[in-house]
Amino acid sequence: MTGSQSTSAISPRVGLIIIAGCMMALISMGVRSTFGLFVAGAPDAIGVSAADFGLALGWQNLLWGLMGAYAASLVDRFGPLWVLIAGSLLYGLGIIGMLILPGTLMTYIFMGGLTGSGIAATSFTIVAMSFSKLVSPEQRSWALGIGTAAASFGQFAVGLPAGMMLQQLGWDNALYVLAGLTFLIIPLSFLFAGIKGTAAEKGASDTSGSFAEVLEEVRFAFRQRGYVLLFFGFFVCGFHIALITIYLPKFLIDEGVQPQWLNGLGGIGAVSLALIGVFNIIGAYAAGVFGRNRSKKYALVFIYAGRSLVMTCFIVFPITPISALVFASCMGLLWLATVPLTQGIVAQVFGVRYMTTLYAIVFVSHQIGSFFATFLARWIQNVTGELTWMWIAAIMMGVFATVIHWPIDEKPIDRAAPQPVAA
Repeated sequence: MTGSQSTSAISPRVGLIIIAGCMMALISMGVRSTFGLFVAGAPDAIGVSAADFGLALGWQNLLWGLMGAYAASLVDRFGPLWVLIAGSLLYGLGIIGMLILPGTLMTYIFMGGLTGSGIAATSFTIVAMSFSKLVSPEQRSWALGIGTAAASFGQFAVGLPAGMMLQQLGWDNALYVLAGLTFLIIPLSFLFAGIKGTAAEKGASDTSGSFAEVLEEVRFAFRQRGYVLLFFGFFVCGFHIALITIYLPKFLIDEGVQPQWLNGLGGIGAVSLALIGVFNIIGAYAAGVFGRNRSKKYALVFIYAGRSLVMTCFIVFPITPISALVFASCMGLLWLATVPLTQGIVAQVFGVRYMTTLYAIVFVSHQIGSFFATFLARWIQNVTGELTWMWIAAIMMGVFATVIHWPIDEKPIDRAAPQPVAA
């Protein structure tokens, strides 16, 4: 089945919802991906050390995961509209609050807490899982890939201009513009009006289950070995994403990689993050298409092994502007390609009735990995003064993720049969 064939049965209304969802994913993830550019300037702008600002972004990631699970349960029960609107408000007000009330504690509260909660309720996870319920099971992996690719494009479409704004407008004004951009999610959200928190599968009821039923489904999932392995594997993905989005720009500055010929585009850090976003459009969409008819777990094995190889080459060979750009391009192909595959396994094994919640629970592990990365990076920087050991840790974790995805069983669960206990 080709990509054009897979979309032929989608109604105009569903197509419009998918477009709006992709725009929201672009804004939400695009703005979030720029925060690493502001780490180095935080001490001068708001009196917060780079280490504390980075850890606040780690706290943001953790809140994103924890609140994302709650937001997903609300979407499964009531639909996405008001979740998206509330998330947009929290997102933008968190950024503005940090600028109006600067300081370390306020940065943790606003940039970490409020903005993290806002990202949780507007992320491509919420958006893509919502509109993927409106398409057929055969189209679902493709739809998830489209949503993930849109989020990746946001890293380029928002990230590169953000680097330029940082240079031209200054630290505070660039963040005010980004905060304003997050409020555009509100009008787009109204296209999701009327989407209920229902299952798309034949025979499902028109309303999703009670909180007790959702909780029982989560307990059921954790009794399956494959779900547990996905949970721990996604921890590694979060570790990798946080290391690169938050610390790559500063790492390149510390390594003296600041070519003048990239200054007009926002500097080497902004260009590198933008390249990751551009190439992940290819990687995420290809992963979604690949996972439609082929083994998703083996694709995940390949991605995690590839990440470890790319990071090894990056730190073993001399770090130059060209090697940084090549690294960003290669890592981009493997970046969020894990998302449609992981989402797809959850939907394939457990069905779509509670897939938003079940994926959000797995995503909690992803964000715990992100927080752990920032915590470990802060400690390593204080001890060694640089981040080489963080890259070594990321490489080892990639090998770990490669191994644990191999035994996952992708077959849909026969709920009438006795269920295995997680190992």
